[in-house]
Amino acid sequence: MWPSALCVVTMSLFFAVASLYVFHTNRQTLLSVEIAQSSQIAFAAQLAFERARSSLEHGAHNPAEETVEDSRARLVELREDLKPLYESRPGAFLQDMTGVRDPIRRYDGILEGMIRRSFDLGADGTEAGHELHSWLGTIAPLGQTLKIILDASAERSQRMLEDEHTSAFRAALLPFALLFLSGTTLIAVLIAESRRNRRRLEEVEAARGDVARMEENLLAVIEAAPTAMTVIDPQDNSISFINAAAGMMINPSPDHADWQKLTVTALQVARAGEGNWSNVKLTFTRGNGDVIALRGSLCRVLWEGRPQLLLVLLDTTRMRDADLQLLQAAKLATLGEMATAIAHELNQPLAVIRMAVANAHRLLAGGGERSIIAAKLDRVTTQVDRAKRIIDQVRRYGRMPSETGETFSLRQAIELAAGFVAEQYRSFGIRLAIQLDIPADLTVSGEQAIFEQVIVNLLVNARDAFDMQAPQRVRSVWLRARPDGERAIIEVEDDAGGISPDVMARLFEPFSSSNASAKGTGLGLALARSVVRDMHGQITAENVRNGACFTLLLPVAMPRRVREAA
Repeated sequence: MWPSALCVVTMSLFFAVASLYVFHTNRQTLLSVEIAQSSQIAFAAQLAFERARSSLEHGAHNPAEETVEDSRARLVELREDLKPLYESRPGAFLQDMTGVRDPIRRYDGILEGMIRRSFDLGADGTEAGHELHSWLGTIAPLGQTLKIILDASAERSQRMLEDEHTSAFRAALLPFALLFLSGTTLIAVLIAESRRNRRRLEEVEAARGDVARMEENLLAVIEAAPTAMTVIDPQDNSISFINAAAGMMINPSPDHADWQKLTVTALQVARAGEGNWSNVKLTFTRGNGDVIALRGSLCRVLWEGRPQLLLVLLDTTRMRDADLQLLQAAKLATLGEMATAIAHELNQPLAVIRMAVANAHRLLAGGGERSIIAAKLDRVTTQVDRAKRIIDQVRRYGRMPSETGETFSLRQAIELAAGFVAEQYRSFGIRLAIQLDIPADLTVSGEQAIFEQVIVNLLVNARDAFDMQAPQRVRSVWLRARPDGERAIIEVEDDAGGISPDVMARLFEPFSSSNASAKGTGLGLALARSVVRDMHGQITAENVRNGACFTLLLPVAMPRRVREAA
């Protein structure tokens, strides 16, 4: 700050001295011009007087018409040269300096009278000579006055020039002294600033060395980290860096095709997560056909001075397999609980088949019509198809979920899950109201079988919530779904009395249950939250009216042709 201030002061003083020099130079020039003009006026008047006096003397000694005309001309010239002495500024300056303004102005009228009188001088030479001689005495005081003015002008001009030089030197002395002082101080400060800047430069170089060593240490830490770390160039999605763990996970060469495939997949998953780059979850098929589950995050970093993307991934294949096994166990447990209802549901078509076969045998024994027998056989076929649907539903529900996700119809998945527990609800005397205000082509991303398990778990929990209540009143569960912009909302609501506050606080924690009974493993809601989060959604629970309501918010997947265009 000080060098800048001193620079400003020095420059200001420099311009002040320069301005002062220019001012005094201009003033001296103007004064010189004014002195020259005043001296010229005084000299011209004195010269005109001498010419007039000489002409009058010549005319007084040699009176003639020519000499009279010459005297008249000289008097006119003298009168004109006297006017600047009292009409112009230089002349006024001379008049003020000598105090003879009025005498000079008075001679204007005297000379005017002489000029007019000269026209009346006749041919009488004696009279003209006497008249011209008398005029010499009249203008003699004017000559003395003009000489005084001329001498005073020269003296005053010389003195004013000397005073001006002295005052100019004095006026410039202080700015020059300040300029010298500020310049000297500025040089000293600049020297000190240069030394300080040199020290700062040394500190910066030392800091750069520390940063370089820190970067080397950080790079060593990244290389030794067991987590896969990849730096991606957002301009072309190329790989700028991979650590050892990433090389072992995918391929040691960053130019391998698997890296490009993984990069594109990870970026698509991150962008589909509504800006939540901290939870990137995907499955990836390696070149050898192995399918691995990956979870991590994506963030913006500055790598080697350029904006890059850092992809951090952890191989969660074992955890994924464990979760799938746990989900499978939960599904099998649910199937075990529903075995009675499934057996009852299968018994109905079997009973109808048995009755239809007995009637067909009776008709055949009695020679019945073929059309009636055919109708009985059609009824058998219908009931067989019904039993097949039940068996397919059980088999589909009980199979192991796949490791890769895909887009699926949300409406179809909800209908399949609801159909799986519908008979059980009927056997328990619970009314299941289904309201699906979503189109059949509305899709979400995930694994359909796992999502159906979430809906089944919520419906089974709602069924179990009625176990402790008296069956006298009508018991109802509502399953609703509706679109909400780019999301889909699914609600499972019951009127079983709600969830206690202490259970609500830890409802989605492992080994916590919303049921007062000892049914279940306590992992259903924790797994449901994990599944919904993997689908980039949310699941919440709250008490409403006479029961509880579980709400799922899922992002709607883009149609296939839109994704391909993007």
